Amino acid sequence: MTTHTISPAHSTLSSFRPALLLGLICFIASLFCLTLRVLDNAISPIWYASALMTAVVFRSRGRQQALLLLACLAGTLGAHIMVLGPHWPLFSFAFINLLQSLLGGYLLRLLIKPESALDSLMSWLKIVVTAGMLVPLASGLVALWWSHFSGGTPTLRFFTVWVLSEVIGMLALGPICLLWQPRYLRLQVQQDVLLATLIALAASLLMSFLALRFLPWPFTFVMVILFWVAVRLPRLAAFLVFFANVSLISLMLVLGLVSMPAFNSSFMITAPWLPLLLILIPSHMMTMVMHAFREEKKHIRASEETNRRLMERITLANEAGGIGVWEWDVMRNEMSWDRRMYTIYELEPTLRPTYAFWLSRLLPEDRPLAQEAVRRALEDDIPFSMECRITTRNGLRFIRTQAESQRNAEGKIARLLGINQDITELRLLTEALYREKEQMLITLDAIGEAVISTDEEMRVTFMNPVAEQMSGWTQEQAAGKSLGDILRITHGARGPEVEDILCCNLPGTMNDPDRDLVLHNASGEHFAIQYSLTPLKTVTGKNIGSVMVMQDVSESREMLKRLHYSASHDTLTRLPNRASFDHQLKRLLLSASERQQQHVLVFIDLDRFKAVNDSAGHAAGDALLTELAELMTHRLRSNDFLARLGGDEFGLLIADCGISAARQVAQDIVNAINDYRFLWESKLYRIGASAGLTLINGDNCQSSEVLAQADLACYNAKHNGRGQLTVYETRPQPATPVTLTFKEQATPPDKPLRWQAWSVSAPGKTQTASFHLLQPRLTNAQGHEADITDYRAALPNDTRRLALDHALIESFFSLYAPGIARKGLQIVLPLTVEGLMNVAWQKTLFSHLDASPLHGDALIMSLETCALLQHSEALRPVLQHLRQQGCRILLRDFGRNLDLFKQIAHEQIDFIQLSPDLTANVHFNLMDEMLVSIIHGQAQRLNIATVAGPVDLAMALSTLNSIGIDGVWGDALSSCVPLNTLLENSFFAIK
Repeated sequence: MTTHTISPAHSTLSSFRPALLLGLICFIASLFCLTLRVLDNAISPIWYASALMTAVVFRSRGRQQALLLLACLAGTLGAHIMVLGPHWPLFSFAFINLLQSLLGGYLLRLLIKPESALDSLMSWLKIVVTAGMLVPLASGLVALWWSHFSGGTPTLRFFTVWVLSEVIGMLALGPICLLWQPRYLRLQVQQDVLLATLIALAASLLMSFLALRFLPWPFTFVMVILFWVAVRLPRLAAFLVFFANVSLISLMLVLGLVSMPAFNSSFMITAPWLPLLLILIPSHMMTMVMHAFREEKKHIRASEETNRRLMERITLANEAGGIGVWEWDVMRNEMSWDRRMYTIYELEPTLRPTYAFWLSRLLPEDRPLAQEAVRRALEDDIPFSMECRITTRNGLRFIRTQAESQRNAEGKIARLLGINQDITELRLLTEALYREKEQMLITLDAIGEAVISTDEEMRVTFMNPVAEQMSGWTQEQAAGKSLGDILRITHGARGPEVEDILCCNLPGTMNDPDRDLVLHNASGEHFAIQYSLTPLKTVTGKNIGSVMVMQDVSESREMLKRLHYSASHDTLTRLPNRASFDHQLKRLLLSASERQQQHVLVFIDLDRFKAVNDSAGHAAGDALLTELAELMTHRLRSNDFLARLGGDEFGLLIADCGISAARQVAQDIVNAINDYRFLWESKLYRIGASAGLTLINGDNCQSSEVLAQADLACYNAKHNGRGQLTVYETRPQPATPVTLTFKEQATPPDKPLRWQAWSVSAPGKTQTASFHLLQPRLTNAQGHEADITDYRAALPNDTRRLALDHALIESFFSLYAPGIARKGLQIVLPLTVEGLMNVAWQKTLFSHLDASPLHGDALIMSLETCALLQHSEALRPVLQHLRQQGCRILLRDFGRNLDLFKQIAHEQIDFIQLSPDLTANVHFNLMDEMLVSIIHGQAQRLNIATVAGPVDLAMALSTLNSIGIDGVWGDALSSCVPLNTLLENSFFAIK
């Protein structure tokens, strides 16, 4: 077995690619500037590297910033080494440039935000003053001091050249670095701006070259060219053109292609750069002004488009809603209507409406109301709103009119702006709905059933008088409350409350009167009810609420209960009668036949009852039967069924139970009756009981057969001395009986145990084994191999069985434990409860655990469920000791009795192994599948894993996988193999 661990691969190429690209750009820029210096040492080159690094500090953070700065520094140093050679002062100046960039970048962060860089003339001014002037001055002073400190001769020319080259470099390249975005070129192509930019670039370079070469006052012409670029191009494109032109001018100055006028020597220090500054600063300012103009124009266009669309939507909405818009100029008494107004009033658009004309169109009864509404709007500043009626060719129409007042400069109401809407259809519909509602309310008040209406969230909206009386709530009190808050409905008068009224299963018959629904109201009264819930839906099917109708069925239900009880119970003892007993017996026989469940039938016959009845009278006999019925009832489990069959005979049905547990229940009843003393008229009577018990299973599921068996067993108990319990035994012959010789019964087995192993796997991962289930087998003198359980059952006494348990432990720990420990396997070792109850055997087991190389955490101890439960208290310390050793506990043969979960100490149990009859038909028996699912769910809640097997069919394996069983074993997964073979294989367990 192997395991594979897959780890995600992380590539660092994407994080280094920007740094490499930026380092290359910085190298090219530095190489260009240094080449200018080499060509003409009298004119200092423009320095671009500081502008690049300043933008890096401003735009990046953390590790990325350090990586990018390192790449820029490497590019700068590489250019220095290539052009000027490896001189220490050059390296020191590069580091001064780095410090300058850090200072400039952090100052820009304090003054402007990265997302709003160069968005206004003010932000450009902040950049120019800080990174373009103050920081270059500071770095020039540091470079001057360092030159003096390192033994050089600092001069004013050195300081001036340093500062001006940094200033011009920042002005030329800084805006580009601050504005550049990774997808700039792609965006330019999409917006058809790239071609215009390239044309402007080529034209400006050509015109600048010609102006510098052939025109007088060439820099003036260059400034005009750049102004034209600022007007024509967007902001970043203009800065790119400025940068290209400055680089061209610098190159032409170095090559002597521009004739400069003669100046004195002190002025010649700065003369070459003054034209560049005079070109850049005005061009930048013009670019920022044009950018602000374009943004403002864009905002204006966007606002106009928004307003236009808004007006279109308003117009379309008015047309769709049949709304007419009107305006009344109060000062001039002029009124204007839109087209829809004329349509509503059925007038020609050529008419000029006035206030008096509008009043004349209203019905005479509505005119005073309209005049009053207008007066309040004009004098009291109350919003104008009213409904009126007009007469048209199509008859009477209802109009809703609303308006808002607007005041002039003097604060007086100058005009009213409002709407008219034809609401005739809505008004007629409202009146029709009102009439129907009134009719419905009168009908609901008159009926004798409780009616409650709710909204979609089950909050009460209406209650009729009968509902108010039954619930104890008035409609005003209940309005808005949840239906569950005002209705307390229980299963029976004292039963559990219905958790969800919507999901309650309403009784369709009266077979279970204790589950009938009872309503308890706020006044303490209760009503037996039946109810129905009907959803209310719209035409489209949307749920808008529900209607609950309740009927008070107290009288009819009480009558039915009395009839049902009389028909199914004995009037004297109040126990179920023979008819109820026969019905319950049929149910158990059916479950035994269809679901292979096993139950127990017990007949109980009273001893010496006739003597009491004859001597003390029938009244005494009746009183005795009543007391004994109560005595027996108190000794039953919750699901046991006791009935009086007639006279002094009783029948007991114990569902889902084995013979041993049922025998204990029946024996307790027999003992209690035998010990009972009946006192009647100062005389003490002693009676007894005899009982016969028989098993109901798939092979014994005929009513007449089991009744005859129980009756025969009871007869034997009576004739064997009375006061006894007899179990009916069929004694079936096993298919392969285990027979032992006298020597085999008297001595420990002389042949070695053969251990077999089943691999236990998760149903969905059958290729891997979680642990192995061991099954020891023995061969008798006849050469027949038998399972250890069958062999053990054939032994004559407990001493020989305990000796077999010793042999089993000795064989396992001496022959196989070292190999299992070496392989790292986890195994299930079967133990017996009788062995664990023996102190000597316990010491043997624990001594082996202490001495063996096989640690306890590799062992899962398997115990039989029913035997463990019978001695649960005595075995609790032993199980605790095993768990302290690291061992885990498995309960095997866990059957159909769900009450076992209440009896086991689940904190000491790790696994339960389902009984084979539970899983044999799980793939086609729905009841078995449901029971296995219930057992698995309960085990999960108790943190106990479930194991099932043997599984021979793939369909059964699929069903168990869908249920979620934790482990399965059987031929459907892998065959059983000898433990020796398992230990000799070449694979190892992987934990």
